[in-house]
Amino acid sequence: MTSLLFLFALVQPADAAARGSASASSTHSDDDGGNFRASNTLDGLLGSSWAAEDRGEGGWIEIDLGKNHDISEFSIWPGNLEEGAKSFNEYGRPRAVTVTLMVRGEPVEREIVIEDRMYRVDIPLEGRARRVRVDVTDVYEGGVFSQLHIAEFAINFNSSRQAIDPLVTWVQSDSADRSHQAHIAEVEAAESAIEGAEFGDMETLRYLMGQAGDGADYVREQARRRIDAGYLAAAIRPDLDSRDALRRIKDPNSISAFEIAALRSTGDRATEMWDLVEYFYAYRDLIGGARRNLAYWGTSGWELGAIRSLGEPVPVEIDEAGNIYVSDIGNHRIQRFSPDGRAERQWGPEAGITSEWFSNGRDYYVAGAVAGDAAGSFLTPLDVELIPEGDLGGDGDSYGFAALDSQGRVQIFDAEGNGVIGWTVDFASRIDESVGGEGYLAYIPSIERLYVILGRDMVGFSLDGEEIVRAELEDGTPNAVEVAPKRLFRSQYLIMAYGRDLVRYDVDGFRHGVVLDDSDLDPGYEDMDLTVDENGFIWIVTDKGWAYKYNSNLSEMVYKVRFSDVDLIHPRVAVSQDYIFCVDRDRIIRLDAEQARLDAEAEGQQ
Repeated sequence: MTSLLFLFALVQPADAAARGSASASSTHSDDDGGNFRASNTLDGLLGSSWAAEDRGEGGWIEIDLGKNHDISEFSIWPGNLEEGAKSFNEYGRPRAVTVTLMVRGEPVEREIVIEDRMYRVDIPLEGRARRVRVDVTDVYEGGVFSQLHIAEFAINFNSSRQAIDPLVTWVQSDSADRSHQAHIAEVEAAESAIEGAEFGDMETLRYLMGQAGDGADYVREQARRRIDAGYLAAAIRPDLDSRDALRRIKDPNSISAFEIAALRSTGDRATEMWDLVEYFYAYRDLIGGARRNLAYWGTSGWELGAIRSLGEPVPVEIDEAGNIYVSDIGNHRIQRFSPDGRAERQWGPEAGITSEWFSNGRDYYVAGAVAGDAAGSFLTPLDVELIPEGDLGGDGDSYGFAALDSQGRVQIFDAEGNGVIGWTVDFASRIDESVGGEGYLAYIPSIERLYVILGRDMVGFSLDGEEIVRAELEDGTPNAVEVAPKRLFRSQYLIMAYGRDLVRYDVDGFRHGVVLDDSDLDPGYEDMDLTVDENGFIWIVTDKGWAYKYNSNLSEMVYKVRFSDVDLIHPRVAVSQDYIFCVDRDRIIRLDAEQARLDAEAEGQQ
């Protein structure tokens, strides 16, 4: 008997953990027998939760930590997190709560409004107390179910090192190492079972998900023995062995496990977990396959024919045959649409998952072409410019094109779409996203010179990549660039838009002055683009949806027409045979401007 007691004592911590308990205004039990009891908010697991019997407004939950603690912070994980974002949105969650500590018989309260997103809410609240009460004063409605859920509570989550030290000490022991090795064997067996199953093994996958999100079973068990109530959420960490197995299995059903792991992590580990979440959401989109019967003239997405701007302008050019070239910036590719609006070709590799964006990364997403720096690849292509095939050493009246990306890489392709040459521009300006465009190409056929404008730097190149001229633009970064028709001046110049003015620059970067100002256009616009059509007419489009056709020397407006009833976002325009093609909100707006003018005149006569 004595020996048995001695052995039992060996596996117990020196100081037994304080047990917690909880009570609530009501508790919901579902039809499957699941009991969302109040004590779930103290079990250290985010996959379980307390649920009120109804929508929960006016309800309360009170936790007993088992003993007094010096509390400096109280944390709440709102919502039902069992299936990650899915269950979070399906069920109700608190919008506003009042948290109360009883400190020496006096209440210490804090009212807080909770954002409607999955996150840990950390509430500064100081006092020595054993009981904490949470009153729900407002709720977010569930998208499917009415019950309100709260997943977990914790005290001093961000300063819990001393409180969880007993578990940290055990994890470094030989006993913990043996438990870990046995756990690794179980994880490897589960991974093999899933990979060997013809149609997957959902039960085994759920096992790995539970370990990856809410910690390994053997760690949970030891934490409950050693750690006081209120600190379990901080003590139990996501299981990295199970996480890595799920990464290799690549089943999008495991997304919720990564979400739970992210929600119970901090610092770099939390960032790493959220990156995994974004990657798996993108992977799910990718393996879901491309949409069929995609509408002509573009729609938001990654498939051939879809366009993704991600808030940036999408440059467009049109050749004499009516083919439309789009610099599909968010999909890291150049697309060509036929005259009837059907996407027929792209330049760039196959679709894939990427986080590349300008010089900084962004959340993972599916792109129509994976960003890269190899020949034929692009990283956020900023502009596309047509170049006559004859200037590229070919014959005929067809066109090749040049493309510029955010890294200053210029690539030239012939009329067949084959790469001809590429180089990288050395530029001092910093290129920023979300500013409406900072990179442009402009080709002047008469001198066979390709101009690259990056920020306030203007550099002219021959078509073999030799730098001819370099200048700093006096007005700074333009918001539109076009080559002026010869008839406007004796020799060709560049016209650049700055705010509401058009400014003339010569081929060496000398500023000649304003050639058109805001007094010539309808007031209220903030952004514009301009283009020159096949007959030398200059077209200006503003973000207010107006198009203006000017003669080739800007001395007279031929007519103006409204082609959009809503404001445009960073419009980019091309014109051919009085047809306007303008990219806005990930689609191409097409308008027969001449017919629209005639219709407007007819309506005016009526």
